Amino acid sequence: MYFKRVMHSTLPRPRSAVSLLFTSAVRVLFTTLIFTAGGMGLGLLLGIIAMITYGLVAGVQPDMRNAYRHVAIPVAIIIGCMAFVGALVLEVRARRTRRA
Repeated sequence: MYFKRVMHSTLPRPRSAVSLLFTSAVRVLFTTLIFTAGGMGLGLLLGIIAMITYGLVAGVQPDMRNAYRHVAIPVAIIIGCMAFVGALVLEVRARRTRRA
């Protein structure tokens, strides 16, 4: 005779609400940070290209601080806000589908 060994399958314990809230907040903030940093880099690249183009067209030496002030920082703020809202929406949607 062949005897089967029955292993007790233990279901993972449900996580507490504080744990879920904390991990969700960390995920949203980390995603926002990554996208904001990427937006800053992209904005700075576009700002430098625009300043170089302006300098060549106008025949002057451009002030590169304007690449940070008028392009990179506003682009980073806009992309960061969009990333925050997007990550928040996706996190809430994921929480609602896990409960259902």
